[in-house]
Amino acid sequence: MSVRERELRSELKQLLASLGLVRGNLSLRQRSCGKPTCHCRQGGAKHQALYLVASEQGKLRQLFIPDELEPQARQWVDAYQRLRQLLEELSELHWQKLQQRKV
Repeated sequence: MSVRERELRSELKQLLASLGLVRGNLSLRQRSCGKPTCHCRQGGAKHQALYLVASEQGKLRQLFIPDELEPQARQWVDAYQRLRQLLEELSELHWQKLQQRKV
């Protein structure tokens, strides 16, 4: 096993042992509310809301993320994306081994 493969496996193990992973992307949305006297209706700044968005069986799945959970949600999304990158790199190493007929 190469040094890089050991590094990848170690980081994968750490990520899998972490407190959370979530597949999806965070989407910041801006919209006007339904209150006729709100500043957002008068041309002021619109209200912002953060959503976790992911596709599941061809359908869009969305979840509102309250402000207090934003740091945790961002950490989990980032961890999942890093996990995918590591798996891709590990797969490429194994692909190359098979190409070279070295297992």
